[in-house]
Amino acid sequence: MSIFKKITLLFLSSLFLMIFIAFWVEKSNLKKNEVIQINNYITDAKVILSIFAKGENIKLQKKLSELGLQKVDKSSFLHKSSTVFRKSLTYGEIKVIKTNSKYYLYIKYLDNELIVYDKSQEDYINDLKITYLLLILDISLLIIIYLLVLKMIMPLKNISQTMKLFSSGDLSVRTDVKTGDEIGEVAESFNKMAEKLQKTIQSKEELLRDVGHELKTPIAKGKFAIEKLENSKNKEVLKKVLEELDSLTSDILQIKLLDEENLNRTKFKASTLIAEALSKLFINEDDLEIVIDDFEIDADLHYLSVALKNLVENGLKYSVKTPIVIEAKPEQITVISFGEKLDKDLEYYIQPFTRDSNNKHGYGLGLNIVKKIVDKHNFFLNYNHLNGYNFFTINLSQTYDNQNN
Repeated sequence: MSIFKKITLLFLSSLFLMIFIAFWVEKSNLKKNEVIQINNYITDAKVILSIFAKGENIKLQKKLSELGLQKVDKSSFLHKSSTVFRKSLTYGEIKVIKTNSKYYLYIKYLDNELIVYDKSQEDYINDLKITYLLLILDISLLIIIYLLVLKMIMPLKNISQTMKLFSSGDLSVRTDVKTGDEIGEVAESFNKMAEKLQKTIQSKEELLRDVGHELKTPIAKGKFAIEKLENSKNKEVLKKVLEELDSLTSDILQIKLLDEENLNRTKFKASTLIAEALSKLFINEDDLEIVIDDFEIDADLHYLSVALKNLVENGLKYSVKTPIVIEAKPEQITVISFGEKLDKDLEYYIQPFTRDSNNKHGYGLGLNIVKKIVDKHNFFLNYNHLNGYNFFTINLSQTYDNQNN
């Protein structure tokens, strides 16, 4: 989960909790206020009923003023009110009526009928309005803080996107974040690091390219000169050395091209891929067996055929006996050869210039090139050893679980 989603989740949780607590407190206070108001009205009702019973109605208005009560016209609210308390008397009844958050006392005694309102409620209602206002201000402040925090960390998203572009191979990309705080320092440090890495990588790439091209000419001249020599043991040794140097140079240039070029994806059959790979090799038909359940592949034919060619070449080079087998079935192509299990994990051999102790040929770039091609396609390379056979499999599914094989 991204930091933006986490902050949004925290904000929504805080907002929900604040509203829930405010609602719960308000409901609790309203209930308490209702109980208090009912008890006060019951006390007031006893005083008013005493006046009615004595027939001292002339003193009623003065007593209402002393109690802080105000007469109310019945017709103004009873149609939209609710009764929260009711008590029947011998000669009448008393009720506490609620309407629009206000409480009224209704008294009926014989022919006397009275509705009064406790003016002290106004203080509570005003306090309630202030509470609502403070709640709105709190929520507004929380939203403002949330937006400010998002604005403060928004540059992190820019830096993250820039880093992803850089890691995907765009070495020229830089972040333009300049905030003057710790995030700005991170952005500046990244730009400096990216600049140094770009120069280092470019210098290495230029060196590889120059060395590769420069070696091609003397190697070609050496091969031509060797052909002029008389047949001898030394001639064969020199020829083999130059062939290995030529292979090494080609591998170096191939790695360089892999880093620079984009894939040219097309759709083709597995049989086409195998034919293309074998066309790059000089191989005796008796040394190879092909088992194919043809299917369609979406990939770069040139590069994927190079990867398969390297696996077949390794199989022929290190197999104890022939034939080696190319097995193609939907979503995977496997090269099977008879021989000892690799001394180390596959990860060791896909590093450049790494070989087994018994490897007397090549410079350890073949599997490295295979892995680069497979990774560039988002495919998978897997290795198993079973019953004396080595299985190198290119799995062509981009959702392949490598741990299951």
